[in-house]
Amino acid sequence: MMGMMGRQGYGSQPGSPQVQEVTADMPVSSEQALETAQRYLDTYLPGVKVEEKADAFYGYYTLDIQRDGAIVGMLSVNGYTSQVFLHTWHGDFIEKSSE
Repeated sequence: MMGMMGRQGYGSQPGSPQVQEVTADMPVSSEQALETAQRYLDTYLPGVKVEEKADAFYGYYTLDIQRDGAIVGMLSVNGYTSQVFLHTWHGDFIEKSSE
């Protein structure tokens, strides 16, 4: 079954979650996404910081956010508009998988 994003960028077998390299160019760079995300956090969640790396996906970047060095959530930055989406639907962060 395909979700909203279909199977583009994933392994060829249905259910195979192997993400391949993102090749589409986005006008917003990962550095700009980090800066935009931090400005958002400074305004709406003072004391929360973005991690130093933005993971690129098709059309957006995803970043972990931290308070006092511990991950407390996640947000995304649109790679075309710089709009920030705070991920509230995940619930509380439990742990990060090494996969």
